[in-house]
Amino acid sequence: MGLRYSSGEGIEKITSFLIRSGKDMESPISGRDALLILELIQHSLSCASRKEFKNLIRKAHELFFFDFAGAELGFFDNRKGAVVTDGMNISFPDEWIHEYFSRNYHQESVLTKENFKAYRPQYMVNTWKKHQQKAEIVSLCHDFQIKSGFAHGLSPSAPGRKGSMFIFAGPDMKYDIRTVAILEMIVPHLHQAYCRIAPGNQGETRKALLSAREKEVLDWMKQGKSTWDISVILGISQSTVNFHIYNAMRKLKATKRAQAIAVAIHMGIISPI
Repeated sequence: MGLRYSSGEGIEKITSFLIRSGKDMESPISGRDALLILELIQHSLSCASRKEFKNLIRKAHELFFFDFAGAELGFFDNRKGAVVTDGMNISFPDEWIHEYFSRNYHQESVLTKENFKAYRPQYMVNTWKKHQQKAEIVSLCHDFQIKSGFAHGLSPSAPGRKGSMFIFAGPDMKYDIRTVAILEMIVPHLHQAYCRIAPGNQGETRKALLSAREKEVLDWMKQGKSTWDISVILGISQSTVNFHIYNAMRKLKATKRAQAIAVAIHMGIISPI
């Protein structure tokens, strides 16, 4: 069952949270987008199997169109390059998967390498051009109508854990800031869900010991409040707010504010809405 919100619960507040919790960037995320993202987050909290995770990824189709999707966990090794420890094909053609991996193209993918090095949104065509992807790899992708798309992942939360990569592709996916903004919002939650159901149970197993103030600051961040907003609401300086945010991120082993919020929600420290 989808989430239900009355107008009194504040679509604008929900939208503000989703926009600001990423990069405080100008975003074309609409109220409808915000509700769909929150519904995806809600489903990510209860995801308990690979089958449910695949359905969770497919749910992103309600937010932006794509033909193919996949997910990987791994890390970057200075000697070996990108190392993938777990992969999940959602909808890429089986024949393409067979050809791609039998030819070891996954070890030469600049998209994968850049993801596990930098963990930022990538537009496939731009990455291929910038890092001169081998022509035969691009050709194989084009043969199966994998011509454009996006990739984004999250860095490992601690030594021994894995980073993630989520790929959405098709024959003609245009670059737009709305899709990038949506990826910034949903990837931290997809990461938490994937780590939880992956072999070895990489998900967090206990609640971090956050102070009451740290929880309070995270909760205001979740609602879309800026550092300045929170300082006014709580009657403390902006530097003190940032101090609490830093401590919360450190305890939650998060590298971004959006990741800290996602981890806190998945660990039950703060509510998703």
